[in-house]
Amino acid sequence: MKKKTEEEVEVKLDPQMQELYARLEEERAENARLTEVLTRLETEKTREKEIDSKKAVQRTKKKLALQEQLQEKKLQEEIIDNKQARIESLLNSLNDQQEIQELDSQSLNELKKTLDTLITGRNKRVEVINKMVERNNALMEENESLKFTRTVIAHDLRSLMSSIIGTVTLIDLGEKDVVEELLPSLEDKCRVFMNLLNTINSNEITKEMFSIDAITKLLTLDIENSTKKIKTAVSGYDIQISADRAALYDVLQNLINNSIKYSDVDPENLIIRIDVSQDEHSTIIKVADNGVGIPKDRLGKIFDLYDRAGINDNRGKGIGLYMVRKMIENHGGTIEYDENYQNGAQFIIQIPPV
Repeated sequence: MKKKTEEEVEVKLDPQMQELYARLEEERAENARLTEVLTRLETEKTREKEIDSKKAVQRTKKKLALQEQLQEKKLQEEIIDNKQARIESLLNSLNDQQEIQELDSQSLNELKKTLDTLITGRNKRVEVINKMVERNNALMEENESLKFTRTVIAHDLRSLMSSIIGTVTLIDLGEKDVVEELLPSLEDKCRVFMNLLNTINSNEITKEMFSIDAITKLLTLDIENSTKKIKTAVSGYDIQISADRAALYDVLQNLINNSIKYSDVDPENLIIRIDVSQDEHSTIIKVADNGVGIPKDRLGKIFDLYDRAGINDNRGKGIGLYMVRKMIENHGGTIEYDENYQNGAQFIIQIPPV
């Protein structure tokens, strides 16, 4: 820290202190003069030993008076010196305080830099964790998709094998007329199953033009432990749909399976309605049942992975509607639950044209 010179100190003193310094200089000069006079008097004392006693007394008194004045001047000088020392001490104290403030400011800046570094590191860690979570979720979705695909294939293969075994049995029994009637449907089922395998394997859709009856006649509608089938009401046979036949078959089969599981209606009294229509923007497919529908408080999550929104949802794994949505989105379309439908559950599928 640079030490202040006396001139710099004097510039900062108030007028009274400056006057005091001026008086000090004058008194120092007067003191020097008195000292000189005193010296001269002492010399004169030696020379004038023969002066009468009266003059000697007067000189002595004058000397004493001069000594008292000199003593008083010294005292005043000490007072001024003390004041100057105090001023210098205050200046040093101010300089120390300024230095402390500079150190405090430097410490705060270093602390801020440290905090900024910690915050930046934390944000990077959060970003890495979020990416890991996203990747983990993607892997979980892919894993569940594979599980679901395996289930779908097993279900469709079981249905296909049952049809083939039944047809073979009829052939063994000599029911040629019945076999000739069933063979085209069986052939269509085999083709749909092969297309479904291709779609699943490549994760790509292959659109073709067909009507809804090309799918509905292949759907599995058997009631468990019964020879009866689920009642269906289909409309829009004359409308041509541009879609992946195997994927759309799988979508409709899943919606029907959900109705059977969650409608809370005896399968013999369950009715599935499939209605196809078109407008200038898309082909619209509505799939409805006469069940209890989905609770309103669950509608926001029914297409999420692992969500089970049905009434009797203890049997489901919460991936059916999720995969249905994925298949429709692969077509560039949408699927939504119709909240305004009052007679059960209804899903509305919209698929864009070719």
